[in-house]
Amino acid sequence: MYIKLKKIKINIICLFLIFLFITINFSPHMIIMLSCIAVHEIGHIIFIKTNKLKITEIEIMPSGINIAVENKLTSYKTDISTALSGPSSNLAFALIILLIIKIWEYNSFFMFCFLTNIIYAAINLFPVKSLDGGKVLSILLKLLLPEHAAYLLFSVISAIFLGIMSITAFFILMVTEYNFTLVLLCCYLFYTIHFSPNRQ
Repeated sequence: MYIKLKKIKINIICLFLIFLFITINFSPHMIIMLSCIAVHEIGHIIFIKTNKLKITEIEIMPSGINIAVENKLTSYKTDISTALSGPSSNLAFALIILLIIKIWEYNSFFMFCFLTNIIYAAINLFPVKSLDGGKVLSILLKLLLPEHAAYLLFSVISAIFLGIMSITAFFILMVTEYNFTLVLLCCYLFYTIHFSPNRQ
């Protein structure tokens, strides 16, 4: 279910998670995490605009923001570059933060910002459906294999890496005893792979 505001569609689950995070664990660190997501999505939007593609819809989901562009043919290179523009923005921003840390003395706030951007970029590069890495892998497999074989191999690889993410998520939860962010993300990704009516 979604709430629609012109071109923007907000997933109900996403609203619930935002409310949950704010009520349970609102802190400066939460603001950093949200800004990290914003940097990621702005990277996608800047690349899309640079390539003169018209945005038709912005879908806000727990796994991130899905930006739909005007129905026109684009090259595989452009599609891959669009997917990678988000993680690239996080890595570029992390580099800027690292330079700030080098210029001034060590600051835990900036270090958390640096690490958050690195981790967010790394997670999004995982070859799992609904993540940027999954989109890149899907395109590459379609270039190399017949459509059916590409779909089957992509499903297997996506499931394996989602399993790795899930194990990591529960390990983080046990160690920190409170950080369930990655667990919720894995649950949502599992839903998109197995139950979403729009799965490919």
